[in-house]
Amino acid sequence: MFTKVADGDAVGWPAVAAGLLVAGISLLIGSKRGDVRVDVAMASMAAFLFGVLLAFTIVRTRERLALVQDLVAKDNSSLFSINQAVSVFGPEDARRIGDLVDEHLTDQIDYRLVDYHRAMPTFLRLTDAVYALEPTDAQEEAVYKELVVLCMETTADRAHIEAATGQALSAIEWSGLLLLLFILLGLFAVLPGGTIPGAVVAGVMAGTMVTFMVLLRKLDRLRWHERATIWEPTARLFRSMGRDPYVPRDVIESGRFRPSGVVRVVEYPDPYPDRSSKIVKVVDLDAPDLQQPAVTS
Repeated sequence: MFTKVADGDAVGWPAVAAGLLVAGISLLIGSKRGDVRVDVAMASMAAFLFGVLLAFTIVRTRERLALVQDLVAKDNSSLFSINQAVSVFGPEDARRIGDLVDEHLTDQIDYRLVDYHRAMPTFLRLTDAVYALEPTDAQEEAVYKELVVLCMETTADRAHIEAATGQALSAIEWSGLLLLLFILLGLFAVLPGGTIPGAVVAGVMAGTMVTFMVLLRKLDRLRWHERATIWEPTARLFRSMGRDPYVPRDVIESGRFRPSGVVRVVEYPDPYPDRSSKIVKVVDLDAPDLQQPAVTS
């Protein structure tokens, strides 16, 4: 439960809980408070500072997320182009390169987007295999030159992705925002003076601020709108390559993405980032019986 809140996966109940808590404390405190003018002044300063910092960090993280999503989409397009272009080298080379493309894509999915660099070994195996191709005629020679250029561009794009994913909010920034949040929640609980309408307003404001903090967490972890920008395009990419989409089970069960048809569902028995004992099951999600034999990889 705490992990879901820390990861930004839980939105509704933390906001409701914060609102009810602030409203309840407000009713309990009642008129037993200090100088209201001092409380209002402190709340105004804290709210202004919190709003400025929150707005700035949300804009910054949204720009970072948009950049990463654009670069990932370009990287996936390059991988699809490599998978298609190697078909001129014959079925054996095409199958081998296609398997390496699939291995690299699944390796990327095994890790969080903020840990994009962990998939570098499979990318290097793919590019090494492309560079090692031996063209035998003019058509293969022309395609080989384009593949080399494409691999170089993809390498540059990966460097940009790794740089962008590494620009998460620091612990100091999170500490400052959380400290201001707790100060505001405490002041909101004191200001209403025990009135029911004031307690309701304070609770709504507290829930709203917690919602914005969860939103910021999702943005910082590159999880905002991931279904439309990551999972659905990746699933289409796998199917375009003639392979079943590869989706972690926890992504499906949490509702972050619900694929259809035949899918490779992967489970991770060991704690992140250990993926050595992952279990992949080929499952038809449209069938009533989802019990399929497991393939350990």
